[in-house]
Amino acid sequence: MARRKPERYGIIYDYVNQYYAEHSRYPSVRDIAAGTGISLATVHRYLKDMKESGEIEYDGRRSISTSQIEMDSPTHFMKVLGYVACGEGQEEEESVIEYIRMPESIVGKGEFFALIAKGESMIGAGISPGDYVIVRQQKTADVGDYVVALYEGKNNLKLLAKENGKYILRSCNEDKESYPDIYPEDLQIQGVAVCVTHKLI
Repeated sequence: MARRKPERYGIIYDYVNQYYAEHSRYPSVRDIAAGTGISLATVHRYLKDMKESGEIEYDGRRSISTSQIEMDSPTHFMKVLGYVACGEGQEEEESVIEYIRMPESIVGKGEFFALIAKGESMIGAGISPGDYVIVRQQKTADVGDYVVALYEGKNNLKLLAKENGKYILRSCNEDKESYPDIYPEDLQIQGVAVCVTHKLI
């Protein structure tokens, strides 16, 4: 087994901090390998060492955080509670798929959860299938907010509108025939979407 090089611990630690400062998210092992020129397998070994020594938090996949990040950037640790329909509503389900962190500087203050967008009714708002939608948990919303709403036992992500004194759940897609307005009789707001994250292809 190759001997550890002490200077590499510092290189990796500093790179994690730099990456987070530039991207507002944690780097993957591949990101660190590409950014430092250290091989993927070697980065993984050093990360395991650093986790055991308490220098970093590392879940074996993408969540790699240092004590400096935790001190400098308050973050929200939240559950990803499955999928949310961006089309026809779907039965309300709650199953934790994973946990993620988001910086308070981006999402603000409050209690949060995340959902994965399913369907294309919100593409006009920049929300595509597979995107992670970060939702502030609350029971009220203003007209113009993107809301996670429960109506007729079904969950959906829509724009909250109002006409003639009645609330409307409106899609953000030019195909109005496929995505018509919804006029809910019994509307329950579960949260307001504050930001969306997606992978670049």
